[in-house]
Amino acid sequence: MLYYTTVFSNWASYYGGPTEKLDSQVEEVLQSACPFYSGKRVFETHFVYLGMPAINGESLTVAKWLELHPGPDQPKFYLGTNPWHAGQPHTDIATLEPRLYVTLREIVPGSTGKTPKEQVAMLPEGYKVPTTIEEVTKDILVFRKTGKRSNGSVWAACSERTVKTARVGAGRVSCVGGFGEDGLYVFDWDGYRVDIVGVGASRILKLEFLKA
Repeated sequence: MLYYTTVFSNWASYYGGPTEKLDSQVEEVLQSACPFYSGKRVFETHFVYLGMPAINGESLTVAKWLELHPGPDQPKFYLGTNPWHAGQPHTDIATLEPRLYVTLREIVPGSTGKTPKEQVAMLPEGYKVPTTIEEVTKDILVFRKTGKRSNGSVWAACSERTVKTARVGAGRVSCVGGFGEDGLYVFDWDGYRVDIVGVGASRILKLEFLKA
């Protein structure tokens, strides 16, 4: 259980929060064959963490992550002078559920250059497109734990679509990535085929992994 304990202790070490004991069935999931990479197991290609809806008594939204990591130290976010995502529910309101997340570290192989509908069709049974807060949190915790940046030169399409504001039109795909030295991007995509936007993947967990 050392692997899982290390993941959860990151919350306590960096941000404050509880550690949890896991049901033994989680190991069975993580030791199973990865459906995206032949010859790999899930624990080698995915990242597991416990969702925290709040931190220090405040909702843990994407906007809160921006506040926690303004730069210049890593992990930081890339922000223009007029961030497009201000006023978007998936960045200002949405939080994680208090459950276990098992999320692919990189985009689904071969998912760039496709439409959102085609990308979703690539996901195997038992997977869904991650939310923006899920993908952002994964990227931050992977960097905290390993020093590596997930999706350094590509973006992972997420499940939400934008609402119309003064900064962005409605119906654009939320995406996260481009995680280089300039920081982690939270961006939007028009859905047309491009070679830098793929899709993320989140395991749908039907088992109760957390013990009281």
